[in-house]
Amino acid sequence: MSSRRAAGAPAALALVAWLAGCGTATEDLMAIEVSGGPAHVHERIRVTDDGRASCGGPLHQISSQLLLDARETKRQLRPFARNGASFPSARAGTRRYVVRSFDGTVRFAEDAPGPAVLGRATLLTLRLERQLCRG
Repeated sequence: MSSRRAAGAPAALALVAWLAGCGTATEDLMAIEVSGGPAHVHERIRVTDDGRASCGGPLHQISSQLLLDARETKRQLRPFARNGASFPSARAGTRRYVVRSFDGTVRFAEDAPGPAVLGRATLLTLRLERQLCRG
């Protein structure tokens, strides 16, 4: 009898661990760090896959369109993130961005030559900043 209990224990523990994790955490979609520029900003924006985001504070719901834009931006950045791509600027004082996801990290400056997705990431960041960091 005790051997049957012992055999079922790992399965029971796995079930308890799975149930304990349900609904308690959400996966981060991406984190964006922006610094510099004329205002000398330094902000950290976190976007979660469940449609929430924060600017260093508590998570707030974002619009479905903003979440879709974040997901598409992450998808388009994926090949660059996997390679740890960096697109620097030759000018001093430009805004600099660091986008981190499970795919890797991409660094770029707002005026850096590079793929079109950098402009998309810049626009996404500006929209998130306006909603989360200044409101």
